Amino acid sequence: MKTRNLLPAVLLGTLIFNACRNTENSTTNTLADSSIEQTMTDTMAVNRGEGIQFFLENAAIGGNMEVEMGKLAESKSTNPRVKEFAARMVKEHTKTNVNLQKLADKKKIKIPTTIPSADQNHLNEIAKLPGAEFDKHYMSMVVKDHVKTLDLFKSATTSGDIDVRRFAARTLRMVEDHYKVATDLSFDLK
Repeated sequence: MKTRNLLPAVLLGTLIFNACRNTENSTTNTLADSSIEQTMTDTMAVNRGEGIQFFLENAAIGGNMEVEMGKLAESKSTNPRVKEFAARMVKEHTKTNVNLQKLADKKKIKIPTTIPSADQNHLNEIAKLPGAEFDKHYMSMVVKDHVKTLDLFKSATTSGDIDVRRFAARTLRMVEDHYKVATDLSFDLK
């Protein structure tokens, strides 16, 4: 009887050992040949104690930047998929910025309506890039910016302010979708 129980235990131990040993063969890095790194956002490091003003100001800066980058990409891009994505970014982030402004007004907090001069200078520089190079740089920027935006909005979903929580939760779905599409498109351009 002891022998009958020993065989399944040995097989289970062997399976566990092999599973632990073969971690390098897993598909965790399917983009090894690409310069794009799939990034899972880690909101554990986000300071959830920042305030409502911090969230509103940073969301406004990020939203304004997405609109300005999108406008530039609509006019500069040579790739129809990038142009279409940029138009979507302008449309959806403009609508979100309007809703963000309403929330800020309700909270009596002044938020930026333009992008910082350093970001504007960067946009002026990338506008000089040739077609395909511009497209790659633009999509790379969108991916990186959306990682930060995901962290910001995920942390705001735990805000003590119900209006901020609702706005962040509603907008988070859109940001997640933008991130996924941008990552896929960026990968296709490489």
